[in-house]
Amino acid sequence: MDTETSKLKLDIERIGNTLGLDGFRIKESKENGSSTLISSKFYNKGVYRVQNTDNGRLENLAVNIDKVAAVTYHGLVEELGEDCVDRNLWKDVPEGGAIFFYSLKLEKDFVK
Repeated sequence: MDTETSKLKLDIERIGNTLGLDGFRIKESKENGSSTLISSKFYNKGVYRVQNTDNGRLENLAVNIDKVAAVTYHGLVEELGEDCVDRNLWKDVPEGGAIFFYSLKLEKDFVK
């Protein structure tokens, strides 16, 4: 990437998509540059502005959803065994529905 292109960054206020993270995940993302998320909601890969689910405020922080995986309760039980799977993770998921696992990286390349 040339220097002119690398200087072009988006103001964080211009990011329209938000991702709710709790205070622990926000702190983890800031300290480690990455985090994970388990959710019954499906999010596409891409850049999201972080909304703090503890207080409802938008953070001056953006993350990039890097990897997405999905699994059903029964599929995970077949793979790992019922003793290893927390049924509570699927409490908001319709019967037979999937839960999504996300890998998040702190976004620094595209956002100022």
